[in-house]
Amino acid sequence: MNKILTLFFAAIFVLTVNLNAENDGMIPNVPAQATLSGIVVDQLTGEALAGATVCIEGTDTKTYTDLEGRFSLTLKANSTYNVKVDYISYQETTLSNVKADSKAGDLKIRLSLDEN
Repeated sequence: MNKILTLFFAAIFVLTVNLNAENDGMIPNVPAQATLSGIVVDQLTGEALAGATVCIEGTDTKTYTDLEGRFSLTLKANSTYNVKVDYISYQETTLSNVKADSKAGDLKIRLSLDEN
């Protein structure tokens, strides 16, 4: 019985070592991610703007604000982005060099009515 247990544990050990060796370097490095979040409001009234488009320039990454004007995007951490915000009847706004990191607080983006 002791020989069987010894062989069993030896086989598990060998399999574990081999599996770990085969996976070394095989799992790609996943970049750290951070959340970029905030709220979009009317410049004059402070009223939340639901349904505003928030996108990252030069990428396909975008989202829409919820009923409370809030949005959230998951991006590569410690990187800077140009954030473009668009809403019907308001001037499009771009925030340049916005840093996505774990220490960043919520953005408050104020849009002005389009005078045209």
